[in-house]
Formats: sequence, structure tokens, C-alpha cells
Amino acid sequence: MTTRTEDGRLIVRSPLVTDERDFIHRRRARAVAPAPVYDMRQTQAFEPSDTLQQGRIDLAQGRMFEALPDEIESYFDLFMYVSKSDRQPMGQRMFIFERDTEGSLQPYAEWRVSTGREVPEMWKGRRQVPSTPEGIYKLDPDRFYATYFSRLYDNAPMPHAMFFDLRHRGNPTGLAIHAAGSASKIARLGRRDSGGCIRLSPKNAKELFYKIKNTTAGMVPVFAETRGSTDRWGRAARDGRGQLVLEHGYKAVLMIEDFDGRGMIAPVVAYTH
Repeated sequence: MTTRTEDGRLIVRSPLVTDERDFIHRRRARAVAPAPVYDMRQTQAFEPSDTLQQGRIDLAQGRMFEALPDEIESYFDLFMYVSKSDRQPMGQRMFIFERDTEGSLQPYAEWRVSTGREVPEMWKGRRQVPSTPEGIYKLDPDRFYATYFSRLYDNAPMPHAMFFDLRHRGNPTGLAIHAAGSASKIARLGRRDSGGCIRLSPKNAKELFYKIKNTTAGMVPVFAETRGSTDRWGRAARDGRGQLVLEHGYKAVLMIEDFDGRGMIAPVVAYTH
């Protein structure tokens, strides 16, 4: 059974189906229009290159699933963890995990990023601190743009922009994951360098853009709002009966934190004979 709230959001209930997640999966094909087909070569299984990388991946997975609320975790199939720290071993990296066909979690990628500069600066006569806020976020399915230009930063290119599903005081924010738009910005990946967005290499941004659009459409929880601002740590909205409120979207979730991982990953020791 489905009902809608006054603002048009869909609430899914089924007294005849014991596993609500299975019911939602069966609805997915007709509930969400398919994304345009992108001819992307089959991605090879991701294999960590060394013990240090495996340590980073394990740490990122543990941090994400420790913070992600249990009540929403099962609704997502693609998980992105970003450390906005400026220190190694974890800083300025995105780690991606996905569920396989059996529901088990598998590492998909580890990519260099650039997040907000996090230092005071002047912009058009105003003092600001370009920051990437910590939190847990969905992505807005209505704001995916293969070509986009920043309205704030003098039409700076933001290729393959994927905007956060995040409102502040009633207005959508300009925060997004997108490709670095110039050779100089690509060269600075791995350092804090953006106005608040998460930059990826053009190749990685394009791959992530179409992977999310083509493979993760479905029903996802609505995040609660307080005075027009979206909850930033994944607290789900509920209806009058205490049921989660669901909406059409992408089953991809992003976590950002300022965490460097120092002292938590054992160094690789090479032994010679």
C-alpha cells in the first residue's frame, strides 16, 4: 500500500509483505525512470595494491558503517566515504563500496579528491571560509548535470556534477561531487583546494556519475528537516504512524568527515634476507 504526504513524498507500506526491502526492490523498475545508457566498459574487481591500501579501505569501511544509522543502511547499495583531512594516510581520498549480487559489501574504488580549502579568504569583498561540511548525505536525483557551471564562482566549470540532497534554511545548497575543471585543479587533487565541493579527476567523476544514474535508482528514506535545514547525520523522517518516509532517488549515500587515520594503520615493513 502506498500513500503520499502533503508535500507529495511517497510512503510505502505493505502488510502482505514481511520484508519491506524486497517489496521496494520489486517496485524499483516501474517507480523510477531509467537513466540514459552509458557505454562504460565492465569495471574489473578492485584489488588493493598493498597492505597499506587495504588498511585504509578497512578503516574507511569501519568508520562509515559505525556512523551510518542502522535504520537507513539497508536502503542503500553504493557507499562513498570521504576524508577531508589534509593529513595522511586517509586525507583527501574517496573510498567507494558497493553491494554485490548476494548483498555482500565489496570495495569498488579509492580515488584522490580535493575538498574545501578550510581557511579564511576574501571573495568579492567578503570574508568566507570555503568548507566541506562533515555529515551523511544523499544525492539529489533532480540535480545531476553532465555539464554545469558554478553560479557562485564566476561560471567555473563543474563537469559531471552530482549535487547533495541538502537544504539549508529552505534553500538547496550548491555542494556537489564533480570533476576538476582545469589542468591546474587536476594537478592539485589530493590537497584541499575547492570552494566546498568534492572534486574528482574527470575520468573518475564521469564513471561515478553514470554508475549512480544507471545502477542505483530506487526508493530511499527522506532525511528529516528542522526549520528548513536537512539533518546532516542521516536521521530519517517519519510519518504520523512512525513509518519511514520514502521517495524516489538514488541508492547511494555519502559520508564526509575530518579524519586522518594516523596511528590506526600499521606501516608496511619490508624484510630482506
